[in-house]
Amino acid sequence: MKRHQGCIARRAGLGLCAALISGALPAWAQPSAADKATAEALFDAALDLMRKGRNEEACPRLEQSHRIDPGIGTLLYLAECYEKTGRTASAWATFRQAMSESQAAGQAERARKAQARAARLEPSLSRLTIDVAPEDLAIEGFAVSVAGKPLDRPLFGIAIPRDPGEIAIEASAPGHETWKTSVKLGAANAAANVKVPPLKPLEVAPGEPADPPPAAAVEGPAPAPAPGAAAPARSGGGGATRVIGLVVGGAGVVGLGLGTFFGVRAISKNSEAEGYCKGGSTCEDPRGVTLTNEASGAATASNVAFGLGAAAVIGGAVLYFVVAPRQSSSVQVGAMLDGQNVGLRVGGTFQ
Repeated sequence: MKRHQGCIARRAGLGLCAALISGALPAWAQPSAADKATAEALFDAALDLMRKGRNEEACPRLEQSHRIDPGIGTLLYLAECYEKTGRTASAWATFRQAMSESQAAGQAERARKAQARAARLEPSLSRLTIDVAPEDLAIEGFAVSVAGKPLDRPLFGIAIPRDPGEIAIEASAPGHETWKTSVKLGAANAAANVKVPPLKPLEVAPGEPADPPPAAAVEGPAPAPAPGAAAPARSGGGGATRVIGLVVGGAGVVGLGLGTFFGVRAISKNSEAEGYCKGGSTCEDPRGVTLTNEASGAATASNVAFGLGAAAVIGGAVLYFVVAPRQSSSVQVGAMLDGQNVGLRVGGTFQ
């Protein structure tokens, strides 16, 4: 069969031409009885509108009827409806589709009529050509759309039949500015050629200069932490501060428990030592001296544990109930231990 300008497919691919021009009407699975009834009602309503000259209203009903229950007769009326509304390219493509389906179904008379109607329209078709810059073809993801529908790459540079009217054209690619234009395609063998220029890469705005860091507050030297004490903890907000408060308070409870244990041990060791040391400021029995030393060490450990535990419990409560609600932006927690005092240091900036 002769190849027609604007459609690169052979007769078996006439459905592609219809899809490019007016949106091909696909054939679905076998419709149900209810679907057939709906399609028939739409078809009858469309014919009634056409008889009244209301073709703009009739065409959508014929399209819907064919989607529900495809039929050659519906295609022929739809092509005629397109022709009466000035959509010459859609009419031509639909007549060609009806011709192809009629031939496949062995309906020679319908095929002849559809072919004659298409041949009569062909000389008056308006055509649109989209030429694309070679630079664009090298861009990954480059795409062109015509009237809101993608245009396949094999159709670049080919004159495609289009319905007359205003046609929007858009070219885009990732990382590039989108190019848009529109062309008014006249009726009766009009032709338009649109050249898509090389797309411009998007300009990346330079990053804003970083704000200078806030000046550090001048503070005096902090008391030295106790040996083995945990490093100061910092909190960036109320939620984290509450967590720190719970951890510090929990450690305080453990400290109080240890203080109690060592206190009881000191009392016990001291009672045992009194059994070997019968009065006086000195004790001559070595076992009594040993027990006395153990009692003294346990008492010291008890005092330290009690002090740290109490300070931790108080500090945890302050963090949880006072600091967190104020959303401390910088909180520092640490233990303090010197020769005379045992405590917990809490510092920071509060909002």
